[in-house]
Amino acid sequence: MSARGESTRVWLLAVLLLSTAVRAAFAFRYFGFSTGDDLEILQAGFRQALGWSYQPWEIRNLLLPQLVVAPAIRLGAAFGVQATGLLAAFASLPFVLLASFNVVLVYRLAHRWLEAESQALGAATLYAFHWLPLGYGSTVYPRTASTCCLLLAMAVVWKRPGRSLRPLVAGLLLALAWAIRYSEAVFLLPLLATVALEQRRSRDRLLAVSSLVAGFVAGSLVTVGLADWLAWGKPFASLIAFARFTLVERLSSSLERAQPAYWYLWRLAKWLPLTLLPLLGFARRRSGWLVPALWLLLPLAALSAIHHKELRYLQGIMPWLMLLAAAGAGALWVRGRRRTVGALLALSVLLGLSGLGFLGKKSMAAVVAAREMRSRLDSGTVCLSQAWAYGGTLYLNAGGESAFEVKELGYPLGANELARGLASCRVVALYRQDLEREPSLGEALTRRGFERRSEHRWGASKAVVVFERAPASF
Repeated sequence: MSARGESTRVWLLAVLLLSTAVRAAFAFRYFGFSTGDDLEILQAGFRQALGWSYQPWEIRNLLLPQLVVAPAIRLGAAFGVQATGLLAAFASLPFVLLASFNVVLVYRLAHRWLEAESQALGAATLYAFHWLPLGYGSTVYPRTASTCCLLLAMAVVWKRPGRSLRPLVAGLLLALAWAIRYSEAVFLLPLLATVALEQRRSRDRLLAVSSLVAGFVAGSLVTVGLADWLAWGKPFASLIAFARFTLVERLSSSLERAQPAYWYLWRLAKWLPLTLLPLLGFARRRSGWLVPALWLLLPLAALSAIHHKELRYLQGIMPWLMLLAAAGAGALWVRGRRRTVGALLALSVLLGLSGLGFLGKKSMAAVVAAREMRSRLDSGTVCLSQAWAYGGTLYLNAGGESAFEVKELGYPLGANELARGLASCRVVALYRQDLEREPSLGEALTRRGFERRSEHRWGASKAVVVFERAPASF
C-alpha cells in the first residue's frame, strides 16, 4: 500500500471515529423530541420490546421499530438499564452505527466512480459532517436506515454491468427502504435509470430493468404486505392508509401542511452549502456524472411535487450531492486551483455543520417536566399542549404502567379551547411562550383552581410551565 493510500485510510478512520462519537454524544445529550415522528418510532419499539402500552398510528409500517429499535431496547434492558431516557438513547445507537456505515458506503461509491482515494475521502468527509446525516443520525428518525438501503442498492448495481442477479437484489433493498419510509419510493426512478444505463444492449437493459422491478415487487410483498398482515391484520394496510392520508386527503401531521413546489429551492442554503456550487458546476467534466445527477435531481423533483415538505426528507439525496461536489473538486484540482479547492471544501464542511441547531431545540424541557410529574404524582389525568413533546405516555407511564391518562389539549391553544378541556385535568402543562403570547390562558387556569407549580427550562428548547390543582378541586 502506498503512503498516500495509507494516509487516506487513516483520515477516513478518523472521520468515522469522530462523526460516530459526535452522534453518540448527541443521542444521549439531546433526549427530547423534534416532531413526534421520532416519539412514534420509540413508542412502537418499547411496545415490541417490553410490552408497554401504545397504539401505533395506522399509516405506519412497523418493520423498523420491530427489527431495529426493539432489539436495541431489549439489549439495554438486558444490561440492566431501567431508566426510560437511557433505554431511548440505546434505541438510537443502531442509527448512529448505520450513519457511520453510510459514510463508508459513500466513500466506496465515490471511489468506484472517481477512482481517486482523495476525492472519495472528500465526498465521505463532506457527507459525514453535514448536519442532515450527522444530526439525524443521532436520532431514531428512519431515513438514516432507508438511506443505508438505497446506498447498498447502488453499491450492488452501479458500475456492475452484465447479466446477474444484482438488479434483483437492488430491487429487494429498495423495497426495504420504502417500507421504512414510503416516500423513499421516489428513488425507484433513478435506480431504474442506473441499471438501464449500465447495459449497452437493449435486451440486457430490458432484463435488468425487469429484474429490478421483480425484486422490488417481491420485496414489497414481504416488507409491506406480510409485515402489515402481521402487524395490522391486513396486507398493505399501512400503505393504503398512508396513500389515503397523504395523496388523497393531502393531510400532514405537521402544523404546516403544505408548502409551494419551489420550497426546497427557496431553502437551498439550509441544506446545500453554497460554497459547493462552484464545485458542482465542474462536476460535468467528469465522465459518468449523469447517474449521480439523476439520483440528486429526480428525487428532488418528486419530493417538490408532494404537498408537504421537510428538510429531513432530503437525506437520501445528500450522498449524491457530495459525490458530485467531490467530482467537481477533482476537476478543479487538476486545473491547478488547489488552494481554491481546499478553501471551498473547508468552508463547505463548516457551513454543513450550521444546521445542527435543531438538536438543541428538541423538547428536552418538556421531557424534564414529564419526569418531574411522574416522580411527584401517583396518578391522574395530565393535560398537555403538544403531548408528543413530553414523550406522550413514554415517561409518564414508564415501565408500562397506566397510572396516568394523557389528554391532548391541541396546538396552537386558545383560552376557550383550554377551558373546555379542563374538566378532568389534575395537571396542565403549557409552553411558557404561549402563556406570554396569550395571557388569557393563565387566567383561564387560575379561574378553575389551578396554581402554577413549576417551570422547566433546558437550553434552547421551549420552556414549559406546569399548573396543578388539588384532587378535591375536580
